[in-house]
This record gives sequence, C-alpha cells and structure tokens, in this order.
Amino acid sequence: MGPPKGNQNNKKFKKGDTDSRREAYKQYCAWVASGKSRQSFVFEHPTLTCTYKTMDRYIREEPLNFPVEHMETAEAKSLAFWEALGFKMLVGEIVKCQPAIYQMFMRNKFGWDKEHREGNLSRDQAQHEFNKLRKERRPIQNQQKKE
Repeated sequence: MGPPKGNQNNKKFKKGDTDSRREAYKQYCAWVASGKSRQSFVFEHPTLTCTYKTMDRYIREEPLNFPVEHMETAEAKSLAFWEALGFKMLVGEIVKCQPAIYQMFMRNKFGWDKEHREGNLSRDQAQHEFNKLRKERRPIQNQQKKE
C-alpha cells in the first residue's frame, strides 16, 4: 500500500516554500549557463540539500513552478560559452590548446556526433562548420599580418 494521497514527506521542497524553490532553480540555471555540467550541481540551503536529479524531476513534474524555457536558455548559454572557447582556440588566442580534448568534450557534453539529437550537429556537420569558419578566418589573419 502506497502513501496516502497528498503525502509530501518525500518532497525536498514543501508546499509553500516558494522562496527556496525559486532560489534553487535560479542557481541551477545559472550553474548550467556558466558551462558547467548539470550532474555536478548541488543546492545547499540551511534546511535542505538537493542535486540535479531533484531539480530535473521538478522541471518535468511542475512546469508552472519550474518553467522549462529557463533551463533551455541556460543550456543555450552553456553551448555558447563552450563555442566561444573553441573559437578562441581556432583563432590562436589560447596558446597550447588541445583541440582533440576539446572535440571529445564537446562530443560528450553536447552530442556532436549524435545525429538523432535535435539541435546538435553531427560530426560531419560540425567538421563542415569548423572548416567554413577556418576559411572565413584566413583572409582576416592574412590582412592582420600585412598591417
């Protein structure tokens, strides 16, 4: 026999605790937007502690209190952070970079080589985009050398 209907004993955030909920979600989105992994997130509050698993469950189960578009925005900012880092490597602003490590990281974090994921490039598409950026950058670099 399961718990009675309306039981809140297993909930991290009790009904009415909107301040903690908002703060946790705000921190979670900021964490992801900064380029960090969802899996390394921990919310620590004087009365409770929760991880990404709790937050993801709340996003799924309570979309009115945890709007999914906030997390989608955070994930877009995370991708932008890592793309900017890759561009800095591409144009030589980062000395002694390791492109192979960067590629592996991007494959793992953003599924670069997984064609079935919506919004992500396949490996071939990513290579094509990389080559296109490199070709666009060469005339700029040559012009800078002449000056």
